[in-house]
Amino acid sequence: MAIKYKWLALRLEELIPSYIKKGINQLPTEQALCDQYMVSRQTVRQALSLLESKGLITKKRGSGSYITGLSSDLSRNVVAVLVSSDTDYIYPGILEDISHSLSDSGFSCKAYVTENRVDKERRILSALLKEPVKGIIVEGCKSALPNPNLDLYRRLMRRGTAVVFLHNYYPDLPNCLYVKDDNLHGSSLLIQHLASQGHTSIGAVFKSDDMQGIERYQGFTEAIQSAGLSIDDSIIRWYDSYDLERLVQAHDTRFLQDMIRHSLNGCTAVVCYNDQIAYYLLQELRLRGFLIPEDLAVVSFDNTYLSRSDIFSLTTLSHHPHEMGTLAAEMMLHKLKGLPAGPQEVPWFLNTRSSTNAGL
Repeated sequence: MAIKYKWLALRLEELIPSYIKKGINQLPTEQALCDQYMVSRQTVRQALSLLESKGLITKKRGSGSYITGLSSDLSRNVVAVLVSSDTDYIYPGILEDISHSLSDSGFSCKAYVTENRVDKERRILSALLKEPVKGIIVEGCKSALPNPNLDLYRRLMRRGTAVVFLHNYYPDLPNCLYVKDDNLHGSSLLIQHLASQGHTSIGAVFKSDDMQGIERYQGFTEAIQSAGLSIDDSIIRWYDSYDLERLVQAHDTRFLQDMIRHSLNGCTAVVCYNDQIAYYLLQELRLRGFLIPEDLAVVSFDNTYLSRSDIFSLTTLSHHPHEMGTLAAEMMLHKLKGLPAGPQEVPWFLNTRSSTNAGL
């Protein structure tokens, strides 16, 4: 009897990855296993109990046996998280939310910092091919541009590594899972708000090498036209990851100074790619004697601590607290367990609390 139940347990353990790949989260019923393998119900129950003791399944009384997605080797139950930073801006909170959600299901989280550089992304992915993990949650690097690391993603996916993208995705990876912002509608909310306040000359600054910047620009232009306003290229400015690195690390504000001198003349409002760029722009505007919002209304995406300082208060867009990281972790868990999962776009909400303070 001992040999039979151990043999059956081993056979089912070997089959679990194929169930997950097919999107099947539940093992066959005890009776179905009895019939399929021609063993007694006692043998099936002992085999299932062994799988449960290894953490591979969880049994629900009266319901059945469900796949956990875990490995019997505890060191393998790791999800890698690739993000631009682990210490700055929105990232500490996102990493904490991902870690909490994964740990509740028995998985640990290991963060890797790409600095939004494809060369660093490649080194990390190459290392993960040598030390496999259960899954990867990744914020794509320079996601508005063709990515040179798709070969490594494909190799990882062929090996069974689950991949979920955060904030963006790589269109050349077919059927990839992602959690991202509904950026087109977000821009529309900001433009509708500014237009309702009587603004007709609305400038903007967007990030050129990330998908979010392209989508926010698209939403901006569509909303401007829907409001019956004209699109003026001269008051729309772009920056890239290199500009941002110089801004944050060396406080090089030359591109913002140039924007103020040449693009914002005549504007009564400006839409910023996120709170981070809005914060630095507001500092430069203040140094040049601008009154906010009397001279220029500033709005942005994200609603972080940078938009709620004593000095600056912005009209911003926000998500429900902890939404992005938690959704990415839940999508990863669904993928690992063989549960249905599909791409998600998270809606933005206008943060009216700060808009009152900003006088908009």
